[in-house]
Amino acid sequence: MSNRRKSSSISSVTSLSFDTSPRYGFQPLLEPLPSPGLPSLVPRHGKKIPSSRYRTALSALIWLCGLGIFVRFALIFLQSAKSVDVIHYLSQDDAIFEVASDGSLPREPSPVVVTDKKGRLKWTILIPPALAFPLKPSQYTHICLQSDKVATSVAESKRRGASHGHAADYGYYHNDRNFMDMEEAQEHGLLPITQGKQAKWNSQSRGGQGGEDSMSKDLDTMQGGNQGNVCKRSLTYVMEATDAGFGETLMGLWMSYGLAKKEGRAFFIDDTNWAYGNYITYFQPPPAPSCLAPLPTHRVPCPHQAEHLIVSAATVSWTFGHSFNEQFQDAHKVEVLRQKPIFALLRTGYEALFHLNTQDDAYVSKRSQELNTIRDKGGLVVGVHVRHGDRHPWEFQYQKSYIPLEKYLCAANEFISSSSGQGDTSGLKNSTKEAASRIIVGSDDPMVYLSEEFSPALRAQTQMQLASKAALDAASAGSPTPKSNKFVEENVGWEGGFFQDMFWDLGIPSDTSKAAQLLRLGDSNGGGNNDVPELAMQLRALVGKTYMLDLAVLGQADRVACGASSVGCRLLGVMMGWDKAIKKKQWRNVDGQFDWKGIVW
Repeated sequence: MSNRRKSSSISSVTSLSFDTSPRYGFQPLLEPLPSPGLPSLVPRHGKKIPSSRYRTALSALIWLCGLGIFVRFALIFLQSAKSVDVIHYLSQDDAIFEVASDGSLPREPSPVVVTDKKGRLKWTILIPPALAFPLKPSQYTHICLQSDKVATSVAESKRRGASHGHAADYGYYHNDRNFMDMEEAQEHGLLPITQGKQAKWNSQSRGGQGGEDSMSKDLDTMQGGNQGNVCKRSLTYVMEATDAGFGETLMGLWMSYGLAKKEGRAFFIDDTNWAYGNYITYFQPPPAPSCLAPLPTHRVPCPHQAEHLIVSAATVSWTFGHSFNEQFQDAHKVEVLRQKPIFALLRTGYEALFHLNTQDDAYVSKRSQELNTIRDKGGLVVGVHVRHGDRHPWEFQYQKSYIPLEKYLCAANEFISSSSGQGDTSGLKNSTKEAASRIIVGSDDPMVYLSEEFSPALRAQTQMQLASKAALDAASAGSPTPKSNKFVEENVGWEGGFFQDMFWDLGIPSDTSKAAQLLRLGDSNGGGNNDVPELAMQLRALVGKTYMLDLAVLGQADRVACGASSVGCRLLGVMMGWDKAIKKKQWRNVDGQFDWKGIVW
């Protein structure tokens, strides 16, 4: 039995070793190898030969892809000869839109991102020419807010994939290479071109109204017949209707003028919507530039590198914000001495622009001659400026009230006593000088003049003054209209000082809904003064002139004591000059331990 098993095993091994049937794959080894230049007749790796239908479909797919790529590049080439493919812009509610170059353009001013012919991202400010100039304050704010976002977005898209790290904290004069002025964008065909008086915008971007747009005015007319070429660089200060403070407007105006001269820009003033009326109601016309103002569509509030810049109360934090202070403060000095370059900008604006109209200037000159009689007797003229109303002090303990009048009086008396003690003079002469010195007071609160502290003092000016209720009642005591008549409004005085709400209510009908409507004009309608009653504008002019005359007289005093939280106080320091006010310390702040500052936002 064992022999049978061995015989069977040997037979099996023999069959496995020498069987050359095709199912064991040995037959190909006995045939010659295929030529390397010819396709093998046997499928490699066990794959089946693809069918002719599959190869036909694959060939068709490759052919279609090639055709699509060719058509795509052809379209890009044809469109690049015209302009950009798509314009991206941000709406007022931050929504992102895409507007085809041959379609309707955005109707509101906003930053837009365009792609040039080389495929590079650029951004600019789009201001439709159909909009009236100047724009609404809220629109200027929107432009600057969105400009920051768009500039960051474009810069990040270019940095994506590169190892540049985090974005730098750019300085005041940072030059964003991704930004293009609107004029430059038009020259490159990225935006519609404005030619002369007519802007080539489609009718839909003008709300469907054809004809010449509202901004196509003759430049000679805009600048009072000025002749010459359009300014290469300019700065326009827009006096807004939403700003009830006269001092804030003056501060921004002087600073803007100084900055324009520093940067070599032509300077323009726009008072179209100013809450106080016309600029020349208070001042003489400003110095006229030797060139023409640019088109309104070319004047933008941001970024600062724009060729034609607009500055207003709505954009003060961008133009005169943190980066401005970092740029112009003297880092090598300490305390108030760091402010000298900023002080110098304001002083430049003051010297060029603070020229009262003929009538008011004549009164100030006459008043100055009267005060000179005090100096002729050896006395000092010490000015005191008291601001109440809606302006509260910086000093912590008085932030919810006002600085006591005693502090103003003490500062004024210290000026007089310290001046009397200077030099090698006898006590009799010092007492004579002290007796000859007088304090002059200017305030928005008529009750300050009647206070125990300042009743012996002189008013800075008597040409115009804000009246108290008692004075108004006394003036109207002889009125034929009975006071009990319910249709006659009760007199309202300026007790407590200047409040914005009182200012907006001047000359406005007693109907609250009408008053509220007029109060919102500054933003909803761009602040146009055409909708403000004539009586209201006249009363506003009286308030503004009272403020200006007070400043003009107090600015000529030998010493000044005031609270630095008031803009008028800081303006008085500028009017006195750096050497007199700061170096010789003849300007004194009674509001805490704060030094002189420029624009506070």
